[in-house]
Parts: sequence; C-alpha cells; structure tokens
Amino acid sequence: MYRTVAVLAAIGVALAGCAGNDGKSTTCADFNGMSQNARGAAVARMLKERSGLNASTSDVQTKVQSVLVFCGTTGNQGKSIGDAK
Repeated sequence: MYRTVAVLAAIGVALAGCAGNDGKSTTCADFNGMSQNARGAAVARMLKERSGLNASTSDVQTKVQSVLVFCGTTGNQGKSIGDAK
C-alpha cells in the first residue's frame, strides 16, 4: 500500500515536470523523447483520464510497454498515446 502511494507521489512530481504533456493527448513523438519517469507519469495520467481512478503501478508499467510498442511503429509518431490499445 505504502509503496503504491510512494510511486504515485513520484509520478505526480514527474507530472509537474511535463505539464505540457496531458496524458492521452501526448503525441508518440513527445512520448519517445521522454525519460522513463515522465513516460510513466504521462501513462498514469492517461489511465486516470479514462477511468477517473489512479491506476496500480503494475497497470502503469504494463501500459507504458504497450505504448512503447505502439509509438515505435512507423507512422504513429503524430498519433497520441491515447490511441494505443
């Protein structure tokens, strides 16, 4: 429990550093240029926008990997991470 709270707090701090990247509206080009922490923060925000709830650390990590695959695909650089399935 406390570990999840600590991770979410770290993600919140990272979000403050990438205020221009609003979760699901973050483009793949921006996402690919982010640090690992900023990627996690953007994905956490995207998941919260979708469900209204904070996602678990494992859900965020799994989705980051999925978005990395999506954003690594040719032609997806202009798409948003919210388009990743």
